[in-house]
Amino acid sequence: MHKPSLYIFNPQHDLALANYSPYYQAPKSAIIFAHDLVLLPLWYASTHADIIAETADLNWLSEQKKRFNQLVNINTKNSAEYQYIQTWGWDPGVRYNLLQLGVSQTCLPSDEALNKIKELSHRQLAADGMLYLQNTLRDINFPEPAVRLSTLDAVMNFTTKHPEIVLKAPYSGSGKGLYWNKGSLTKSLSGWCKRTIAKQGCVMGEEALNKIENFAMEFYSNEQGHIVFSGYSLFQTDDGGIYKNNFLLSDKAIESVLERYIALDTLHSIRHHLIEFFETKIAGHYQGYFGVDMFIYKQVDETFAINPCVEINMRMTMGMVARLFYDHFVKLGKQGIFTIEHGLTEGALSKKHEILTNKYPLIVKDSKIESGYLSLCPINDGTFYSVSVIIN
Repeated sequence: MHKPSLYIFNPQHDLALANYSPYYQAPKSAIIFAHDLVLLPLWYASTHADIIAETADLNWLSEQKKRFNQLVNINTKNSAEYQYIQTWGWDPGVRYNLLQLGVSQTCLPSDEALNKIKELSHRQLAADGMLYLQNTLRDINFPEPAVRLSTLDAVMNFTTKHPEIVLKAPYSGSGKGLYWNKGSLTKSLSGWCKRTIAKQGCVMGEEALNKIENFAMEFYSNEQGHIVFSGYSLFQTDDGGIYKNNFLLSDKAIESVLERYIALDTLHSIRHHLIEFFETKIAGHYQGYFGVDMFIYKQVDETFAINPCVEINMRMTMGMVARLFYDHFVKLGKQGIFTIEHGLTEGALSKKHEILTNKYPLIVKDSKIESGYLSLCPINDGTFYSVSVIIN
């Protein structure tokens, strides 16, 4: 009998990796986020897959299965040996929780493997990737790689080198742990730097640039040690760099957007050399999806350039979810938006969900969305986080 795969949504992974304890307790907001979106893997899991959820809205699940025949099954508890386990990201906390659920230790990464994943998840890998691209694509003008700053004096000295800088915690993601600074460090930012250096060993510093378009290249590292390009992600963040949404477009349509600023030959060369870099760095140490955040920026002379290795997310990403969702469930040629929202009060998202359901009626033919609104997880009055799509 074919063994199923298991998919777990643990978005607190970035926080857990920084803490690096099997007993880590995420903050309440992260726990609520994970709970409300526990069924998100439904839209990116492979066939023959399980998703473990303590409670599942069976009416909602039944409705989705009528619309989309590709959907996988939900189990309320672990009941099988698994051929493959896909977490949002690997850390000691999620491994401990899976062991508590009864998953066999032979299905899970060892301490040594987890330590390597932690090393690869440090922002230093993005700096190394940028340096690799600089050395192999010498005819392209890239910004300087991020710098490791291990003392407050080093941070203060770095602030004098650029009009504006970005300081980043080594272990953080989705726009968290980023601070912009002009001029002298504020007292509060100095305190954050001290705490981050004490806990994580350094902060990473880089020049702030005039960003025009955020995008990512998504990759998959398979069990044979090969790196495969898995598609593009075109996304937006808020002013603080925190992820907001993805545009649902074909890869070809995303390239058409990027081609306004940068030659496609340049983009393809970057992709080729990033695959070379990753096959020397992560092959054999990590299996699964990961993403490389990039952006187009405007230079002082008003021309456009690319920052090709802003951040490497050694885990599943919302951009990859959006990519897979578009490819599997949206009619080719259609466009839309994939959005994460946070409701501030009880019932706020439920009311908005009702309004959008009526305003954008969902039309699905042959398991593909032609137009309309769809929430990718159940929403009720107690829901505070949602992921939804609207297809034009």
